[in-house]
Amino acid sequence: MEIEVQDIESVFHITEPWYIESCLFNDQKEQLDVFVSIRKGVLFGCSLCGAEDQPVYDIADYNRTWRHLNFLEYPCYIHAELPRTRCRECGKIHRVDVPWAVKTRSNFTLLFDAMIITMAKDMPMNAISRLVMEHDTQLWRIIHYYVDHAIKVQDLSHVTMSSTDETSAKRGHQYVTIFMDPQEKNVIHVTKGKDSSTWEKCKKHLEARETGFCAQIKRMSNSSEPYFARN
Repeated sequence: MEIEVQDIESVFHITEPWYIESCLFNDQKEQLDVFVSIRKGVLFGCSLCGAEDQPVYDIADYNRTWRHLNFLEYPCYIHAELPRTRCRECGKIHRVDVPWAVKTRSNFTLLFDAMIITMAKDMPMNAISRLVMEHDTQLWRIIHYYVDHAIKVQDLSHVTMSSTDETSAKRGHQYVTIFMDPQEKNVIHVTKGKDSSTWEKCKKHLEARETGFCAQIKRMSNSSEPYFARN
């Protein structure tokens, strides 16, 4: 069943030079398929160096698919040809960025990512997997991507105090230790275990990031001891 584009285009926030060519409801699969195209002759920015006004070189994927938020109770998928540019500045051939997804080779849209992250704060991943009908391995990749990115851009330059807390991660006395900034209430690092080796693991992790964090810490504590000054 075909759906009129003018009735649905504003819902998906597809921006120029992309546009919705057609929308089809698949009765057998019970899903909505949204087919997106690009305007002819359009120029893109290089997704590597950022140089503007690069022409399309070829098509990398002729039917790339992204899972989107449900449309009513039905799964929704965005389909599009994914072009590549040959940059006249850096000389690289690379896929263009699409406005509805941020991860390279992602199978999900940005809004679907946001929904999974929000749900993961309060629900176990296997429950989310059943609800959205996607494999939990795929969903964990969403979480790992954004957590890794947050760690990469995390600014620890202002932190001079560190506190720790141990909590049970699974049944059977399996613990994790959480290192925190007690002033800003932000997590600095999480590692398995609850013995003294967790401090060394945290130190190695932060030294590998070359943040200078370890040298600037003046006071430390754990959940059962008061703060003590570092010598």
